[in-house]
Amino acid sequence: MIIYGTKTTQLAKETLVEKCTSCGTMNSVDLIVFQKYAHIFWIPFFPTGKTGVSQCQHCKKVLKLKEMPEVMRIYYDNLKRQSKTPVWTFSGLGLVAALVLVVTVTEKQKDARNAKLILSPQKGDVLEVRSGSNYTLYKVSEVSGDTVYILMNQFETNKATGLSGLKKKGNEAYLDVAQPFLKSDLKDLFDKGDIIDINRD
Repeated sequence: MIIYGTKTTQLAKETLVEKCTSCGTMNSVDLIVFQKYAHIFWIPFFPTGKTGVSQCQHCKKVLKLKEMPEVMRIYYDNLKRQSKTPVWTFSGLGLVAALVLVVTVTEKQKDARNAKLILSPQKGDVLEVRSGSNYTLYKVSEVSGDTVYILMNQFETNKATGLSGLKKKGNEAYLDVAQPFLKSDLKDLFDKGDIIDINRD
């Protein structure tokens, strides 16, 4: 369950040189500007605007923005312009951007590593393979010159994440008879994106 919503934080507070419209007390009205922001799991994600209220220190009367008299709205607009949106209200967006960056760099490093491994397959390599809309595993049983002998996994999964389950089945999940592939054939499969990862101990 995703917990999300909006919160506010106080940005600025100023005591006005005006009478309270409720009790008439002079210099008793505080004008307060709040920053609204959206959060997910209580982590601020992005600001959603500013709002404000006034409160009399004497009679405690609170006026929302739309209830303020015109002169008070002018004070509010000036105070709002001077109040900067806190950087921390963008924390969630920053975390998402950092996560995307980490994933992108990790994927590029994985692709570069796999591009090297596919050129020099070794016995025991496990290739994660996309076959149409399904996924399966190939295991290198032997390499002889330009020929790579592959044991096919008997099982398939309809999601790449399901490959971890196939790996847990162990060696008995592979067919007994190896199929020969040229190294160039495996490279072609990799270049087409059909070999999505290479596991090497």
